[in-house]
Amino acid sequence: MTVSRLFAGLACVGSLYVPAPVLAAHRPGDAAATEAYLRASEAYARGANAEVGVSVAAIAARASEIAGACPSALTYAPRDAAFGEIGEEASATLFYAGFAPMSATRLGFARAVGRLSWSDRRLTRLVRSKAAEEVALVELALPNVCADIAAWKANAYAALPQSATAFYGRVVAIESGSYVGPPEVSREAAIMRLLKPYEGLDEKRTMKRINRREQRVAVMLAAAGGAAQRGLAAALGVSTL
Repeated sequence: MTVSRLFAGLACVGSLYVPAPVLAAHRPGDAAATEAYLRASEAYARGANAEVGVSVAAIAARASEIAGACPSALTYAPRDAAFGEIGEEASATLFYAGFAPMSATRLGFARAVGRLSWSDRRLTRLVRSKAAEEVALVELALPNVCADIAAWKANAYAALPQSATAFYGRVVAIESGSYVGPPEVSREAAIMRLLKPYEGLDEKRTMKRINRREQRVAVMLAAAGGAAQRGLAAALGVSTL
């Protein structure tokens, strides 16, 4: 899972609808769980929309902070696997800096959906893993990118410092469930597909409202993240991160 993929994937949030699966046997709690999930999702979408301007500013601020602290720091770094990882670290720092203003919204969503269950065990598992990821993202400590680049350079570019590899590993672990398959699709798309059999007319209308709000946030964050990545790459003396 690369951060560039995450930034690009944001723009696809509003295009999650795929054909519904064959109807499975329902239990009385399925409709209630679906209603609770959509209610929590709508609250999440409203909160994210309200906070997106602050999130965009946070991404730009973190890029400016790194650029100012270590300008041209990667100009003479070898273009090897470690270079790719340090670029991922820098990009991830921007990406997740934009999440910080949404922490309360994310935790509220996680609490609301983390114990929901459906007769479809796969749906239950996906929703609970999504809730766990939201908590993990809120708890993720962002690294000191300039310090990690300086440590790498001081080691004659032999190996990245443990702080950098640990952060990269943590991000990979958190995001490992973001895509499921086969065939590979985003977890969010899989959840939306599996919810369809439990949706009535009101739920479908709610989903459309959620989709519109999430699409707006996704487009704004993807644009801000892409611009920040390009600007930071130039400031660090490379063409791309």
